[in-house]
Amino acid sequence: MILTVTLNPALDKIIILDNLKVGKLNRVKDTTVLAGGKGINVSEVLTELEIENKAIGIVGGNNGRRITSMLENRGVKSDFIWSDFETRQNLKIKEKETNRETEINEAGRVSQENINDFIKSFEKAIKKNKTFVLSGSLPTGVDKDIYALLIEKAKEEEAKVILDSSGEEFKLALKKAPYLVKPNLEEIENLLGRKINNNADLKKGAKYLLDQGVNIVMISLGAKGAFIASEAEGYRIYTPQVKVSQTTVGAGDTMVAGLAAEIDDNQSLKETGIFAATLATAYVKIGSIAKINDKLIKRIKNSTKVEKIY
Repeated sequence: MILTVTLNPALDKIIILDNLKVGKLNRVKDTTVLAGGKGINVSEVLTELEIENKAIGIVGGNNGRRITSMLENRGVKSDFIWSDFETRQNLKIKEKETNRETEINEAGRVSQENINDFIKSFEKAIKKNKTFVLSGSLPTGVDKDIYALLIEKAKEEEAKVILDSSGEEFKLALKKAPYLVKPNLEEIENLLGRKINNNADLKKGAKYLLDQGVNIVMISLGAKGAFIASEAEGYRIYTPQVKVSQTTVGAGDTMVAGLAAEIDDNQSLKETGIFAATLATAYVKIGSIAKINDKLIKRIKNSTKVEKIY
């Protein structure tokens, strides 16, 4: 079973306007409320793919109850530590006229007791499950090295960890050599301190991470596809151009779900990269996890080109 970790989940409220008028009255056209958090998003994709998984993390208050209820209604298994702090709520404003999106995210908060309880639960989980996804931001009250600690504990039990994070927590976690990391283009450029202009640069960027002890690097390149590499081989994946149906937000989490599914199934590096990139492209094209199907995935996969870089 694949376990996804979300230490800072959120109740995502999405409001749709014709055009946001700053400092003035705005009339809302439509509103949607979703269970949010990168790990939770990954679990929702895996559930749609009928791949056994469970979302774990920390939730609290009325927002936490709404999140667990939403997941239950969608058939997503979960096992959260309960906190006395209210789970955060994020506001996402989408403008129909310009397709611009504005996000206003709360920080979230948990206690040290919550973290201690979660670590105990995690230690039990790694004895029975061997593929974990650590993703998303950290709430106030959590040390930046929490991902590093969880990776260390997982590796002691020979579990594979997929890390999708950024900032200081990513840098600290990288020192513990997770099995796979998935930076996007901006993140890898920030990490290296230089621009990525071609496949040779992508290879150098991947090598930097592989030299830290990471087994697999997947660099997502948005509409330009992806690059996946190990010490032994590397592939540039060119996905077909598709029209954005709703939003590209969530495509990265969909890609991570594809990576987790293939790694848990012991697929080859090439096939892992192709499936993950194809799945993310399908999400962008169809605009909904629930609408992704085998026919669409196959059609996009048949239009995807792969170049062996080394």
